[in-house]
Amino acid sequence: MPRKITYLVLMILLLTAAESMGQGYFWQSGQKKQHYRYLSADAGVGLRMYSGDIQQKGALFNPLKFAYGLGVRYQYRPRLGFALHAGARGYKGKAEHGGFPDALDEMNGKLWEFSLMTQFSILRWEDFTQRMFTDRDPVRRMNVFVGVGAGGALFNGSYSSRKYKTEVLQDTAGRDSTAFIALDNSGSGAGFAFHVPVVLGARYRFNPSLFLSFEGHYDVYFSDNLDGLKRGRNDGMGLFIVKLGYAFGQTKKKGSIGLTPNQKRKLKK
Repeated sequence: MPRKITYLVLMILLLTAAESMGQGYFWQSGQKKQHYRYLSADAGVGLRMYSGDIQQKGALFNPLKFAYGLGVRYQYRPRLGFALHAGARGYKGKAEHGGFPDALDEMNGKLWEFSLMTQFSILRWEDFTQRMFTDRDPVRRMNVFVGVGAGGALFNGSYSSRKYKTEVLQDTAGRDSTAFIALDNSGSGAGFAFHVPVVLGARYRFNPSLFLSFEGHYDVYFSDNLDGLKRGRNDGMGLFIVKLGYAFGQTKKKGSIGLTPNQKRKLKK
């Protein structure tokens, strides 16, 4: 695992541990918690990028492929949430050797993945059913978060390679000539692979229930066979996805928005 990814994972885990020991809202201790109000669901589309053995040395990007995904999230605390993500995507790689147009390595594959993540919100993500005792609305429309987790994927990939070998041949008259001999290789891989997803994202809330999220994922796989090629290097997947989400239990009557429980009781009298 790259050193920067390791540091990021450790930082997220430390932030999560600190937040999990924090206090909740001041009025929650005397009330039964309605868990559905902390649930949200989202779905969207995006692009993914493969990184691994077949990636051309020095290249920044491999060919991008279409991806889609959906998820469910539980907001345990204003800064701490748990997200379940599932999706499917194709992946593709290409490495050119030069000299001949067909002297290249190519890889194509598909995978179906799932993961469970802990997400730490840099900006507090409070739902619209919570209000502070000062009557100030604490809800932000914008939220930025980081996350880390664990998951797995079913994958199926294939690999083909053609390189040319140069040989000098000598005819019966003693004259030299150069010959280019094609060397072909191929492979395939399929099965189940574990991975660690690291996520950086942002959300924007249009109203109490509807929001849009932008997420960048990098998944480190504990496998070297997603491309059908084993060279002692773990494969990885990058993903950028835009998702539309819906938060449950956020609809409230206009007259009670911004009121604390005590103020609501007085209003009913």
